[in-house]
Amino acid sequence: MRQDRSTFIGGPVIDRCHLDRDDPAANAVRWADPGAVLLRIGPRGEAAVTGDPARLAADRPSGRRDPQRQLLIGTVAGRPWFVTRAVPVAGPGRRIESLRGSDLPPAQREIVWAGMAALNWHESAPVCPRCHAGTRAGEGGLSRICTACGTVVFPRTDPAVICAVLDDRDRIVLGRQHAWEPGRVSVLAGFVEAGEAAEHALVREVAEETALRVTAARYVSSQPWPFPRSLMLGYVARAEGDISPVDHELAEAGRYSRDQVRDLVAAGTLILPSPMSIARSLIEAWLADRLPVPESGADLSDPLGAALPQPGQP
Repeated sequence: MRQDRSTFIGGPVIDRCHLDRDDPAANAVRWADPGAVLLRIGPRGEAAVTGDPARLAADRPSGRRDPQRQLLIGTVAGRPWFVTRAVPVAGPGRRIESLRGSDLPPAQREIVWAGMAALNWHESAPVCPRCHAGTRAGEGGLSRICTACGTVVFPRTDPAVICAVLDDRDRIVLGRQHAWEPGRVSVLAGFVEAGEAAEHALVREVAEETALRVTAARYVSSQPWPFPRSLMLGYVARAEGDISPVDHELAEAGRYSRDQVRDLVAAGTLILPSPMSIARSLIEAWLADRLPVPESGADLSDPLGAALPQPGQP
């Protein structure tokens, strides 16, 4: 690994229109915009795509907008995007694909993540958490409002850590869950528990799944994963020890060199994660020697420099 590598933080593709997204008049103008599009996402997370490679196939909005069903995502390059839960329609030059596994361009991935996250959250929050009365979507789709007490509820996200765990020979740890087909693997991941720092969750999850001891870690990037509402916090880490499944979450796990991964993928005996996922991005960055070096960050330290505890330590 190269030692002099910086991280670039890119700007968002979507302008989420925070200044006036709850203004009915502004949204009526967006809905009537000749360039406006309505993305239909089906009940199993499928959408219409066109071309090869795939690109989203959205439709022109028609009729009067229902803010309870047709949610504003925002504008992309000045074009308003709305999303609704509806069965997408195939047709000439259009096919239906699962958005979980589709290989969309980066800009369209952001639209998909935003749209799916909005739909999934609205469908999961029909009741007020304070008085248990019904809720309705806010005009701009960024909140739900209780019809009885007026409480405003905002979307919730489940944070999770996902990590390319390397050893001192730069081999990566890949594991297979019990529910996956033989050969399908991914990097290690797990949810952050209540009151837990993301870095602590990283150390804990790696230990729980493989018995490995993390010695250094560095943040890489994040990705929303709206299946149904996760935010994946991506890391690269160095770990030592022998792999031994502890909590039986993984059916198997092992260390792989770059040549091994390339050869096994080419032979069809190793199946990598979806091109849409940060898991795939981490693996591909490792294959191309583009991951940051874990040791170049503050090794298992918080911003004040205190060493993070290993599992079992107070």
